[in-house]
Amino acid sequence: MNERPGTPTTEGHSVEWALAVLGRDLPPGLGRVRRHRRLAGGASGSAVHLLSVDGEREVVLKVTTGGARARREFGFYREVAALLPVRTPRLLAGAETDDGQTVLLLTNARPAPPPDRWSARDWERAAAQLGALHRPEVAESVSGFGWLSRAERDGSAAAAHTARAAWRRLGHESLARPLLDRDGEFGDALSRLPTCLCHGDWHVDNLLLDADDEFVWIDWQEAGLDRGPGDLALLWQRAEFDGAHPPREAMFAAYAKARGIPLDATLRAATVAAEIRMILYGWPDHLRAVDPARRDIVLGRLARLAAEWETLGRAPVTATAVRDG
Repeated sequence: MNERPGTPTTEGHSVEWALAVLGRDLPPGLGRVRRHRRLAGGASGSAVHLLSVDGEREVVLKVTTGGARARREFGFYREVAALLPVRTPRLLAGAETDDGQTVLLLTNARPAPPPDRWSARDWERAAAQLGALHRPEVAESVSGFGWLSRAERDGSAAAAHTARAAWRRLGHESLARPLLDRDGEFGDALSRLPTCLCHGDWHVDNLLLDADDEFVWIDWQEAGLDRGPGDLALLWQRAEFDGAHPPREAMFAAYAKARGIPLDATLRAATVAAEIRMILYGWPDHLRAVDPARRDIVLGRLARLAAEWETLGRAPVTATAVRDG
C-alpha cells in the first residue's frame, strides 16, 4: 500500500489499523484474527490481506488510498453488487477515513487456474456471464447511480499525442500512427452499441472461484457505463499475452447470445475498434520492458486488427437492436 503520512507501515500494524477503522461496523460473529498475510499491493495504492479468523474462516481485507476509484469500488459493493447477475464478494464491513482511504472487509474466494489451463467451457462460461452483465436491464437497474458514468478516456487530442510519443519510443510509430489518425472511426463504431454496465478491468486474475466452482468477479474500481467490447478485449489480450488461446469465436457467440444482441457486423466492428484502441492507448509503454516474443504477440495482434478493420470498418452498420435472448 502507498501509505499516507501517519499510517503504520508494517503489515501487522496496517491490518490492526484497518480493523480499528471498521470498528463497530465489523460483523459481530467475525471472531478474532488468528493469522493474516498480504496477498497483493503496490502501484494501484491498494493493499489486500487474507485474514484467518475464528472457526477456520478466511476473509479479505482491502485497504485503498483515496480517490475516485476507491470510492467507486466502495459504492459498488454497497449499492450495486446485489443488483447484478454475476457473483461478487459480499461486503461484510466498509468505511472511508477522513483522509479518503477506504477499508473493505469482503468474503473470500480461491484463485482460478492460470489462463493456459482454462477449458473451452470455462472461456465460454465467462463470456456468457459478461454478456449477462452487459444486458440493458442491468444498465437500467443502476441508472440512478450517477457516479457510474465516466468520461471517454481514449480518442482525445491529448491522449492521441501521448500515445504517439509512446509508440515513437517503442520504435513502432509507423504501425500505430495511421490507426491513431482514424480514431474517430473507432469511436463511431463503438457508439452504435447500447450503453451497458462494464467491469472495466476484466481479466483472468479478477475472476476467482467459490465453493461451487462458480466465477466470483473482484476488483470493481473501474466499473462504469460504457459500450461493452472493452471488457472482452482486455480479457483476450491479457490472456494471449500470458500464452493462453481463448476460443474467440465461441466466446463471441456466447457473449452476443447472453447479451441479447446480434452477432453481426456492428458488434464485430465495435469489438475490433475496442481492441485497437486498447492496444494503441494501453500497451506501448508496457511493451518496452517485456520479452520481444511477448511484445510480438501484441504487435502482431494490432497488425491483424488493422487489416480486419479495412473490411469491417467499411461494412454497412446500423444501431444494434436489443433482442430477447
